[in-house]
Amino acid sequence: MLKGTPIESGYYNFLERRIIPTLIGWKLTPNHITYGGLVTSMLAGLSFVYFPLLGGLLTLLTGLLDTLDGTLARATGQSRKFGAFLDSVLDRYTELIIYLGIWCYFYRHEARTPLFSLLILLILFGSLMVSYTRARAEGLGERCLVGAFQRGERVILLGIAGILNPFINLFGSLAGASWTQDLALVGVLIILAVGTNLTAMWRFLHVLNNLRK
Repeated sequence: MLKGTPIESGYYNFLERRIIPTLIGWKLTPNHITYGGLVTSMLAGLSFVYFPLLGGLLTLLTGLLDTLDGTLARATGQSRKFGAFLDSVLDRYTELIIYLGIWCYFYRHEARTPLFSLLILLILFGSLMVSYTRARAEGLGERCLVGAFQRGERVILLGIAGILNPFINLFGSLAGASWTQDLALVGVLIILAVGTNLTAMWRFLHVLNNLRK
C-alpha cells in the first residue's frame, strides 16, 4: 500500500538523514537492530495482554526497528545474506508474538475467546501466506509486491489500534455504550483477517498470471 509512494520515500529519507548517522556513531550493526526488534516485539506482546496502549506504542517501535536494520545495512555496506535471512525469519516471529499477546488479551475476556481465536488464526494464516507467496515468487524470478496488507501496513494498523483502544473503551464507558468495548482492536482484527487473505490470493493469482505469460 505504501510501496513506491512519496510517503515511503520521505520516511526512508528521514531515517537516512536523521537516525542512521546516530546509529553509526553508536557503532551499532544491522544485526543489533534486528535483535532489538525481537526483544521489543516480546515486550509489545506482553504489554498487549494488560496494557494495549503500551503494546501499540511498542508495536510501532518494532516496525521502526524493522526498517532501520535494512537501511543501516545499505548505508554502511553491510548487506549480507546472513543478515537478510536472519531479519526475514525474526520478522515472522516478532509478528507472531504480537498476535499472541493480543489473543491473550481477549482470552482474559472469556466470553469473546472463540471469536477472537478464529480471527487470530485467519490473520496468522493470511500473514504467513502474504510472505510466502512473495518469497516463492522471488525464488522463481518474479517480483511480487502487489497487495495492501504487507508487514509494514499490518504493524502500523496494530500499533494504532492498540493506542486507540483504551481511549475508545473509556469514552464508550462514560457514554454507557457497551458495544464500543475493544472496538479499535476488533475492527483492525477483522480488517486484517480479511485483508491479509485477499492480499495472499491476489499475489497468488498475480504470479500465476505472470508465469503463464
